[in-house]
Amino acid sequence: MKNHLGTAVLLGLGMLLASCGEQPSKPYLKIVGGGFIFNYRYATMNYGFVAKQLKPLPEGSILEASFDLPDSETNYLVKKPATPGKFQYSFESEPLHGVKKNTPYKVTLRLIEAATGKELAMLEKSFTSDVDQEGLPTKAPVTGIGYQLAPE
Repeated sequence: MKNHLGTAVLLGLGMLLASCGEQPSKPYLKIVGGGFIFNYRYATMNYGFVAKQLKPLPEGSILEASFDLPDSETNYLVKKPATPGKFQYSFESEPLHGVKKNTPYKVTLRLIEAATGKELAMLEKSFTSDVDQEGLPTKAPVTGIGYQLAPE
């Protein structure tokens, strides 16, 4: 009986230790937040997101974010190196023109091995604005250090 109990304990400990290692099927990253931003200081609109690291990123890898642009066939690209000890990465588009209410705009985040260019992971997510950009100010409504209302 003692022999079986010892074997069961060792087997249980082995399974516990094995589960502590990296899980190969666990994704590298997850998009955890994002959306459209209107900066009233400059009367500009853009969108962005935050990606959270779920397991260590390979050394020398690159994060590449691609943003759909309104009324355009091209995308806006942002590349950032994976940095040891960094657990969140934020990405932001350039200032936009022509954003339409309730229209999905897609972002694609790719993790790329720098040396080979091999894609290690890819995530996609769409964001929608709850306002048409044409209804927003085209000139900054505030000015100065104290954000006073602009004279116009």
